[in-house]
Amino acid sequence: MARPKGSIGETKLRVLAILYLNEEKGDTSYGYAVWKELSRKYETCLGEDGLRNVYHHLESLLDSELVSRSAVQPSPRAPQRHLYGLTVKGRSLFTKYERYVT
Repeated sequence: MARPKGSIGETKLRVLAILYLNEEKGDTSYGYAVWKELSRKYETCLGEDGLRNVYHHLESLLDSELVSRSAVQPSPRAPQRHLYGLTVKGRSLFTKYERYVT
């Protein structure tokens, strides 16, 4: 059975945790980097479809106002990057994703 639109599953919680950790370290978060971290740290969203799924999760989190998308970061060897960060609402859910903050 499909999750209701806007619900927060394990992968979205992991995405929120990655955004949180990146902000704490002063690193930027963009879709490809989130996908790499999900693959490395959680062995989640592997394969070509995984990257597309990460962008779907980010869009859903944007729609839920848990993350924001800011200015585009130019990259010399890659397409321009949209940067993502947690909103106040996203940070307020910390207790839901803190188990992934390690």
